[in-house]
Amino acid sequence: MTIKEIANSLNVSTATVSNVIHGHLEKMAPETAQLIRQKLEQYQYIPNMGARMLAKGDSEIVGVITNYPNREEKFALQDPFVSEMIAALENSIRSRGYYTMLHAAQNAAEIHRISQTWNAVGLIVMGLQANQCRELMQAARKPIVFVDCYFDDGEQYNNVGLEDERGMQLMTEHLLKLGHRRILFVGDQPTLWGVDARRLRGHRSALAAGGLSWSEDAYFCISKDRKRRPEDYRRLVDRARERESTVLMFISDYYAVEAMDFFLDHGLRVPEDISVTGFDDNILSRVIRPRLTTVHQNVSAKAETALRVLFGILDKTTQEPCAVRLPARVVKGQSVRDLR
Repeated sequence: MTIKEIANSLNVSTATVSNVIHGHLEKMAPETAQLIRQKLEQYQYIPNMGARMLAKGDSEIVGVITNYPNREEKFALQDPFVSEMIAALENSIRSRGYYTMLHAAQNAAEIHRISQTWNAVGLIVMGLQANQCRELMQAARKPIVFVDCYFDDGEQYNNVGLEDERGMQLMTEHLLKLGHRRILFVGDQPTLWGVDARRLRGHRSALAAGGLSWSEDAYFCISKDRKRRPEDYRRLVDRARERESTVLMFISDYYAVEAMDFFLDHGLRVPEDISVTGFDDNILSRVIRPRLTTVHQNVSAKAETALRVLFGILDKTTQEPCAVRLPARVVKGQSVRDLR
C-alpha cells in the first residue's frame, strides 16, 4: 500500500502521513497521528529509503571500508578485532540516525573507486598504508577519517589509532620483570609497517632500556595463508623445545590463540614449556585457557572517536586535521610464566 492510498483511506493529505513516518508531529493532533500509525502497522508499510534520501538531498550513509592487509583477505571479517570494530562503528553510526555501508576492499584501486562512486556523507577507512592514505585524500571528494593508519611525523590527517608503541613497550617491560630474556617477536610481514612497525619499535625501546640488544633473529614471520601457518607453528614448537625462546610475542591475539591451540595439539604446554602474549584483548583472549596475557585496546572508544571526528568535520566544528591515539594497557592472564 502506498502513502497516497493510506492518506485517502483516512481522508488526510499525503504530507500528513509522511510527517508521521518521519516523526514530524509538532502541528498534528495526537488522535490523527495514532490513526495513521495504526494504518501503517496494519499494512506493514516500509518507507522507501531511496526516495527519502532523494527528497532530503542527503544520503544518510556513512561508508566503512576495511583493508587490514595483515589479515588474510578472504577471512578478514572473521578476525575478532575487525568484526568488533565494524560492530562498534555500525552501532555508533545508527545511534546518530545514519546508515552503514560496508566494504572489505582488496586493493587501493578498489578503495579509490568506492570513494568516488558511493553516495556517502563521509568515509571511515581502516588499515591503509600511508601512501594509500595520501592518494585517497587527494582523490576523494568527501570527508575521510582513517583508523589505524599512520603517516610520517608532522603530516596532517584525520586518524584515530592506539598508543601501539607504548602498549608493546609496556608488555616487554612486563616480560623483563618476570625474568624473560629470550623473547621472540612474531608477525606476518617480512618488513613490518604501520601499527605493527610501531609495536616492534616499542618492544625494541623497552629492550634497550633494559640493557638488551635486538637483532633480526629475534623476529619470526609467519604466513598470512592459514593453510601454511601450521608449518610455521611447528617451527615455533621446535624452538621452544630447544629453549631458543622462552616467550613468543604475537602481533595480535588472533595469531596468539591460533598458535596456542596448535601447541596444545602437539604436546607443548603454555606457559610451562613456552609463554605466549598477544595484542588487542579481544574475545579470543578472554575465552582461551590459559587466559592470554595481552595488550588491551578499547575498540568501542576507537569507533566512537572516529565518528566524533567525522561528524565534527560535517558539522564544521572540527577545522584542523585531528590525530588521536587512545591509551593501551597490559592485561595479565595466565599464559606467561614467571621465571624469577
